[in-house]
Amino acid sequence: MIHLGFHSSKRAAGFIPSLGLLATLVVAAPPLFAQEPAPKQVDGLFITVPDPITDAAVQQIKRKVEDARAKKRNIDIIVFDFNPNGLPAGTKENFGSCHDLADYIRRDLERIKTFAFVHNKVTNHTVLPVLACGQIVMSKEKDQETGQYKARMGDVKVDAGDETARKAYEVIAKRYSKGLVFRMIDRKMEVKKVLARNRELYLSDDEIKERRDKGEQLIVETEIPRGLEAGNTTYDWTAWRFGLVSRETKSTRVDLARALRLPPRSLNEDWLVGRTPVIWRIEVRGILNAGKIESLKRRIERAKGKNVNLIILHLDSEAGDTTDVRSMADYLRALKDESGLPVKTIAYVPSDRGLGAATFLALGCNEIAMGKKSYLGDFRYLPDKTADALAQKREMLVSLARDAGYPPALFEAMLKPGMVLYRVQSIKDPGDYQVMTEEQWQKENKAAAPLWKNDGTIHSGEGLFQLEAHQAKEFGIAQYDDVESPEALYALYGLDASKVRVARDDWLDKVAEFFRDPIVNVILIMLGIVGLILELKMPGVTLPGIVSAVCFVLFFWAYSFTGQFTMLAVLLFVLGLILIGLEIFVLPGFGITGISGIVLVIASLALVTLEKMPETSGDWLDLGARLSTFGISLVAAIAGAFMLAWYLPHIPYANRLVLLPPSEDKADAAHLEEASARAALLGAIGVAETTLRPAGKARFGDDFLDVVAEGDYVNPGSRVQVIEIEGNRIVVKAV
Repeated sequence: MIHLGFHSSKRAAGFIPSLGLLATLVVAAPPLFAQEPAPKQVDGLFITVPDPITDAAVQQIKRKVEDARAKKRNIDIIVFDFNPNGLPAGTKENFGSCHDLADYIRRDLERIKTFAFVHNKVTNHTVLPVLACGQIVMSKEKDQETGQYKARMGDVKVDAGDETARKAYEVIAKRYSKGLVFRMIDRKMEVKKVLARNRELYLSDDEIKERRDKGEQLIVETEIPRGLEAGNTTYDWTAWRFGLVSRETKSTRVDLARALRLPPRSLNEDWLVGRTPVIWRIEVRGILNAGKIESLKRRIERAKGKNVNLIILHLDSEAGDTTDVRSMADYLRALKDESGLPVKTIAYVPSDRGLGAATFLALGCNEIAMGKKSYLGDFRYLPDKTADALAQKREMLVSLARDAGYPPALFEAMLKPGMVLYRVQSIKDPGDYQVMTEEQWQKENKAAAPLWKNDGTIHSGEGLFQLEAHQAKEFGIAQYDDVESPEALYALYGLDASKVRVARDDWLDKVAEFFRDPIVNVILIMLGIVGLILELKMPGVTLPGIVSAVCFVLFFWAYSFTGQFTMLAVLLFVLGLILIGLEIFVLPGFGITGISGIVLVIASLALVTLEKMPETSGDWLDLGARLSTFGISLVAAIAGAFMLAWYLPHIPYANRLVLLPPSEDKADAAHLEEASARAALLGAIGVAETTLRPAGKARFGDDFLDVVAEGDYVNPGSRVQVIEIEGNRIVVKAV
């Protein structure tokens, strides 16, 4: 953690840079790192300046500042981000709006430290409010294609006869020099390095002449300093040499907030200011899985369709899978309403709750409010808690915390057993605190001139770290740590409870969750297989077939909310049934076809339940357990089906579903009639209708009969004669 000191715009003129570059009272711009002590509690705002700058945008910026003051926030620093979404910005037409914003920054905010953050190109009249800020911080990242610095400032277009605009830039130039400012307007202007009374100045020819006319002794270097040549109308971060921008550079808002020691909440810009709140509270209850994530996303999209601009995520979820939560957190961060403005999101953790996978969702929200005795990062439920098994989850969580501006070490310890954390205090600035790991502290403790002192242990390293509500508030992660109810949350944020729409789990989600219960899974599979077997053994009954179809449809539908392989599983299941049918009805015996069909059916049932491909040993063990469960269910169902088929004809009322065989007398009469008909065939001559090898079919008159040829092979169309009848077996020979 770096200690920073700041100045107001009034004091900017008298500051002397620390590197020995002396500047005049007009030119000087202080370094970002100063040595004046900072207060213990520093608060600030990041405000995005829209592109282009309009009157409405200026009013919105003013309302954001006034709203923060109305909430009794002691705003010490305001950072104006002049590159929305990291894109180039440049207002060509609305000079009046840019002038109004510059005047507001320069006059109304003179008691607040103001920073212009430039991390891409800023051109035209957007440059005016940039110059009005107390300090300009630029990025020094380079464009990979051109090799030039992405952050540049200049290329201001001002008509020669536009005296109003030129006068505005002259006023701003008093903080620097007219040459440094107007070379962004005049392509032909040269700025020279001048030594006056042991001070280094950067002046145009007109300024040099004006000073000499007043009797000043000036030493002018003949060589134009690099970066001030004629024809170049832009500056990059190297303009710190001329006192125009800060020497310190930052590439992201998070980096700048850390350097300025601003709390994470300063990064969360309130886009609700001046707008009528449209509020939804979306509840997330139960174990967090892909189905819950999908349900949450559907409800958020539904809320967007209702023009929502404030979403409260009621996170009452203590466990869950961490596969899809990072992508959902990114989705929450990028959430915009129908007009394209960001949607404000608040994560609410009720009292006595410890979030596991839902911690990712909380970090994806703009703000976090917690109840008493609630926790972030309760991952004790994970089966494999070794450091290697948690590495991927840990990396996702830490990067998410870092992007949100939260101390990453706190979240690393949530998924890294044995990690010791200390709270350390700056020796130079007692108001500055930081979180250090054991390794960092040992290195600091051995330093010749330590900068920090130990202020206590945050986590001893025993087990996985859990961040309590009061700690989350202490480190700026949670805004509140004692919110007892949603109604209390509404009061804290000044929301009208009667206008909050509550979105709970859809009834379809609850039904699907019920059918995903392991016990219900087994019941569905067993009923489905029993119904299928009964339908095959008792064709024409239809009821078992309907029951079987409904059970399997419900099973696969329930997992369509969560599984990534639903379609593949359905196709494998159908293929397995086809193979089993071929084995039963077409191919004699029971061989590889039937076995393959059974394996495919079991594999499809297990595959549809997977939310991701197994990666760890725990994942493979879980898959093996599912396969075993479904296999046992299949065997039990087959045994139950055959038992049911055996006893069903003897069960009162149920036997009506079964076609009973004819009575014994009728059976005997039919048998005698069939036997006499067959005996009459002895010596009859017919034609082989199929190849007899040796079994096949032959036609005798209008009748087609199953016959067996004497010998090995008889071609179709050959004449055959019945030579022997033995029971139902008819033997023929070619004639």
